[in-house]
Amino acid sequence: MPLVTQSDAGSENFGIANAHTTLRQWHNLALAGSLQHWWMHSNKNVMPEITWSQLQRHFAPGFENLLDLGVNSGWYDTNNTPQVMVFRWVFIPWLQQELDAYRCRVNNTAKRHDRNKVRDFNLFLPALPL
Repeated sequence: MPLVTQSDAGSENFGIANAHTTLRQWHNLALAGSLQHWWMHSNKNVMPEITWSQLQRHFAPGFENLLDLGVNSGWYDTNNTPQVMVFRWVFIPWLQQELDAYRCRVNNTAKRHDRNKVRDFNLFLPALPL
């Protein structure tokens, strides 16, 4: 579990921040009363959100268009059970292989240095009594 998570201030991230903080405090009682999440004060998204957005924008439309072409051309009938079963048997492993390749490509691409990334974890730890 990461020591600190960070995200933009979008409302979709409140649940993640609260869950992460709860789990961190559950495993380390010294963190009680502190927030284990760093809210980015700019309008930029953090890497997981950027990567998900890029996947949706660049990867998914090609596959959606390919599937639509098969249905619209009459090559595949979504109401024909044997065709649906063959489709699932062929398409799902192929899609998984393509997603795995995409993940490897993204994970093995050098990232640019982000000077705004949180590096000092002591900001989030409460002072311990002596």
